[in-house]
Amino acid sequence: VIAVKKHIEEAQGKDNFPYAQQLLIHNGKVLKDETTLEDNKVSENGFLVVMLSK
Repeated sequence: VIAVKKHIEEAQGKDNFPYAQQLLIHNGKVLKDETTLEDNKVSENGFLVVMLSK
């Protein structure tokens, strides 16, 4: 999950999407940084929501 957050930060810009403030949500559940997409049963074509915390 942390690798996905860092990829989003690189693609969208550190000022817009700092990885430390991102929350990734899948099926209504906030994904923990120390887990993997596989742990969370996110498929290759799965849908993630990205939110920013303050």
